[in-house]
Order: sequence, then C-alpha cells, then structure tokens
Amino acid sequence: MAGVRLLGVSGSLPKGSHNTALLRAASELLPDGMTLEIFDLSSIPLYNDDVRALGFPKPVQEFRDRIAEADALHIATPEYNFSIPGD
Repeated sequence: MAGVRLLGVSGSLPKGSHNTALLRAASELLPDGMTLEIFDLSSIPLYNDDVRALGFPKPVQEFRDRIAEADALHIATPEYNFSIPGD
C-alpha cells in the first residue's frame, strides 16, 4: 500500500504564524506511511476573472496540481472572536 500524501495549507501568511507552526508540528506527529507537504499561499494572486480567462497563473496552477496529487487536505486557519475568519 502506498503512503498517504497530505497537503497542508495555512490561512495565515506571516513568518511567525501560529497556524503554520501547527502544520509544522503536525508533520512531526504523522503516523508511518504518511507525509505532509505544506503549501505556501503567499504567491497566490488576488482573484481576477480576466486573468483566469487567459489561463491560471503559474502559482495557482501549481496549487491546483498539488491538491490533485494529495490524498487529503489539512487546512489551518485563524479564528476571530471564537468564529471563522471573515475572508
């Protein structure tokens, strides 16, 4: 049986992000046969349908490819006022 490939995405971009730190910590606690790749969203541009109509920008296509290759996603996102983020 092949290993499980997990893709981790942090919804917080600063270098000192607690969410990114949690993903790094999770990568050290994985069971045997599981890997976690952390994808950095900072290169993803703001959405613009005029740009998308010409083809996905390279960072967006790379993200799409990584999602397609993964067996599962782990999304770590900040919470605000005990709820989900507004963005």
